Amino acid sequence: MKAYRLTFLFIFILLLFSVLISCSRQKEGEVSTDLIHIPVSADNKKQQEDMPKFEFERTEHDFGTLKQGEKVSFTYKFKNAGKANLIISTVVPSCGCTVAQFTKTPVKPGESGFITISLNTDNKKGLVRKHVAVQANTYPAETKLWFTANVELP
Repeated sequence: MKAYRLTFLFIFILLLFSVLISCSRQKEGEVSTDLIHIPVSADNKKQQEDMPKFEFERTEHDFGTLKQGEKVSFTYKFKNAGKANLIISTVVPSCGCTVAQFTKTPVKPGESGFITISLNTDNKKGLVRKHVAVQANTYPAETKLWFTANVELP
């Protein structure tokens, strides 16, 4: 019985160690949060003026009428209108039907970047209104990009 407990304890510790190691690794292609510095305080407007700033061509897109099961994409283009490098840490879709790709390198002031969203209309019908939340070192730290589609049954 004692050998059984020792074996169980050893396996438990090994699994716990494996989980801790795997959780501490940064995902490939993601920007380290160490690079993101958001120097905004309520009483210091000058700091906000020196920060990176999104300037999107548009923040909403209408895919129009789609047949259920269609997969469509759209690219939101932006310019860094701020005075420091703009770094997107992540783009979080509002549902599992959407996948996002985005500029993963710092965008220098005056330069451009992109956020491409792909919508899968499987199991959708009627008016679909979704968004992606872009998290970056800007003020505000989160910007939402909206998209709509009218999904009809085939």
